[in-house]
Amino acid sequence: MANAGIGNPLGAVPIFDFGVPKTITGYASNIISGGAFVFASGAAGVISSGADTFVTSDLLFSSPASGGQFTGIAMHTAASGAPITVALDGVFIVGTNGTIVAGTEVGTDGQNCVCPLGSKTMTAYSQIETIGRALTAGASGTAAYVLLHVQG
Repeated sequence: MANAGIGNPLGAVPIFDFGVPKTITGYASNIISGGAFVFASGAAGVISSGADTFVTSDLLFSSPASGGQFTGIAMHTAASGAPITVALDGVFIVGTNGTIVAGTEVGTDGQNCVCPLGSKTMTAYSQIETIGRALTAGASGTAAYVLLHVQG
């Protein structure tokens, strides 16, 4: 678990974005580091059926994402209450927690790293769900990073 709690210390390191980055903008509900795994959070009932009721500040993000709570990767560091851009799709270098086999689906460990899904057993947070597919292999303590195709 060489990268626990920090993920990639260089922040979000995109390798491919498929020509058109798939990002959305919202606001950070806590301090979020670039490259952190985030999830959508916030109050219910802030929008109605019309597009005219939505403002960017209605969309809040928190970190770190864990289990089934994963929306994407923070593209930059943001203070609490500041705007933040989140990548929903792309290929990034991310930290590992456990042995990751290239080509397999991975989840997040709640510490901004990917982990193997295994039998998808229950964790203290929730059931670990797929957040993407590892394109390279890695293991914490040795090759502590993998190339991840995020599919948030």
